[in-house]
Amino acid sequence: MMAAWFRAHHVLALLCLSPLAFPWPGQREAGYDVPAFGRDTVLVYKSTIENEAAFVVRIAEFEPDRFIEWEDSTTQGTILMPAKSILDGHEFINWSLYQGGMDTRGKNATTLWLSRRIFRTLKEKPKVKITMDALPTWITVLGNDKMAIEINRTVRDVPVIMTRDERGVERWFLDREDNPLLVNLKLRSYQQKLTSITTDRQNTLRWIKDKKKR
Repeated sequence: MMAAWFRAHHVLALLCLSPLAFPWPGQREAGYDVPAFGRDTVLVYKSTIENEAAFVVRIAEFEPDRFIEWEDSTTQGTILMPAKSILDGHEFINWSLYQGGMDTRGKNATTLWLSRRIFRTLKEKPKVKITMDALPTWITVLGNDKMAIEINRTVRDVPVIMTRDERGVERWFLDREDNPLLVNLKLRSYQQKLTSITTDRQNTLRWIKDKKKR
């Protein structure tokens, strides 16, 4: 009886010491949901053409408005997306809101995130027409998959919805109605891919601080 008890507790101890019980930084895990975004969430993208370059986004406010600061290797700026745009915006903007050294505002438009309205439409229909960079564009849903992203220093697989527009640009978004974040963009040799999300650090903002929203 004692021998059986000892064997059972020995197995339990080994399981508790297993790397599966306590993930090491960089270890890959499946079936993990993305933690809630808020102030001080940091998103790091890797852009690739001929050379690799980092593009960093820091969140000052996630809801009801979305207020972010961004920077690349040469410049920085801030973008405000009002709550109405986040919920009901009818346009997705790729680049025009990123103006170096300036505070810009999305009016009825979002960038990086789809509006909830557009996301719901993509989930309901295999092909939809939306406004993208001021032009009407057809978006085709390619399907669903998972993508590996480092979240708080552990690599995890997260669900994504994959799309392609009529110009051949593929965009993958988190498959989350409350957080349909762009995680991958591909066009021929160019790629902008989200490599890491950090939600558990404080005081990450560099420029917004206590700055009022415009």
